[in-house]
Amino acid sequence: MLKRFLCLVTALLVLPAACFAQEFVMAGFDGQDSTRDWETNGFFTRMQERTGLTFTFQEYTDQAEWQAAKDAMFAQGGQLPDVLFKAALTSDELIRYTDSGQLIDLLPLLEEHAPNLWALLQENPDWLRAITLPNGKVGALPMIQTVPTQNLIWINQAWLEELYLEMPTDMESFMEVLAAFKERDPNGNGRADETPMLFIGPWELKFFSHAYGVVVNDYNLYLDDAGQVHYWPLEDSFATFLQDMRQMYLGGLLDPNGFETADSLRQITDEKATVTYGAFFAPTPLYLLPLTQSQDYVALLPLKAADGTQVYRDLNGQISRGTFAITSACADPAALLRWVDVLYTEEGAIEAMVGKEGDCWSYTADGHWKWHTDTETTYRISGGEVSVTDTGEMPMLFPKAFNANYGEDSVRHITDQCDLPTPYLRMAFPYYTLTDAQRAQVKPLQQELGLYVDVAIANFVLGETPINNQTLAEFRSGLEQLGAAEMTAFWQDIADSLNP
Repeated sequence: MLKRFLCLVTALLVLPAACFAQEFVMAGFDGQDSTRDWETNGFFTRMQERTGLTFTFQEYTDQAEWQAAKDAMFAQGGQLPDVLFKAALTSDELIRYTDSGQLIDLLPLLEEHAPNLWALLQENPDWLRAITLPNGKVGALPMIQTVPTQNLIWINQAWLEELYLEMPTDMESFMEVLAAFKERDPNGNGRADETPMLFIGPWELKFFSHAYGVVVNDYNLYLDDAGQVHYWPLEDSFATFLQDMRQMYLGGLLDPNGFETADSLRQITDEKATVTYGAFFAPTPLYLLPLTQSQDYVALLPLKAADGTQVYRDLNGQISRGTFAITSACADPAALLRWVDVLYTEEGAIEAMVGKEGDCWSYTADGHWKWHTDTETTYRISGGEVSVTDTGEMPMLFPKAFNANYGEDSVRHITDQCDLPTPYLRMAFPYYTLTDAQRAQVKPLQQELGLYVDVAIANFVLGETPINNQTLAEFRSGLEQLGAAEMTAFWQDIADSLNP
């Protein structure tokens, strides 16, 4: 009898995890207009094999429908799922639902049940601060992207080589290069059809702030190394920026349609079309151009300011918040944390993104990796059956080194270029989540000040308002009347609280 009992225990110990599968209800947003089905997706199958967890899915592919579903499930009498995956939770929602207790505070559970993520957060305390709410809770886990999407300046290297031009290093040499692009027919078609510098509105023009030694956020402010908050439109370098932008516009170096266009109007899909773009802002050249034409473009390193400063705005930072949350309906939060913690390892993230080696991809003889090209694999990839990582934002540590090691030279070129400005990136202001009261205080200020600044930039650049001492003084006076000092003091208080 004892022998039979011991054999039974031994058999139970070696049973696969799937035999003890726990099932949870998962709701989430796979990305606008996604066509994949989580029920059959290989990612969840692979994760079940690893962890033994299975899910009943409530999947959404329309953003408005997902928002309505979130509102309903958190409303009084609503039915909460166990977990929200690719949750797209806003700061407001995270604060509101952790305060109500409907989202559990993950912070006390991370060290024991998500050790891989916890180690990353201990090594990078800014990341932990980024996901910690004003109430001290961690309501959701992040996507960590060490090469986050930026709005870089891409410049046509083929044109530089055609005209024997050096890569520009400051605003003066950049303007000289743009002038050459305009005047010397670098695309060789005998027509003056080149657009030296594309941009969309004041928002993109303000990315040139780096050439004047500062990086500003959407509130038009920045925090200096001494912890002092500055409102850039009040500073002399902003006036210099306006003068340079006006000079570029007068010289035909800026897209004349820049204040009234959109990416969809600038995209080129014909690979045989004549290239007419000298430089532009974009996350990658593929936003505007086919892959073959994108190979002519490289990421421009930040232009040096007069004092030698070389910085660039870190647009999104390395953390995307609100991707994975566990609700009060869940009976075993620890199991879900162990499940998601797999994605914060390199091996787990790679498997999440492309599947297991040998299935749909393999390493090549030169050490790169490539997708298999057989018909079945191509169908699986194009049909969204392999992964769920390429739409929406999901909890994971993005596998930077693996992604950069893709076996196509053309793709690897763009990936490498995206990483070049990384050492120069600087956030205009540290990660911070506003409370409801703070948001109520700053929102009306920003609505008036932000609009006032953007309209002024357009008017100054287009020449509708001349740039002189009087008009600049009037502009600054308008800023003061609209509350620029109050805006600066508001963010100074927050900066001081971050470094007591």
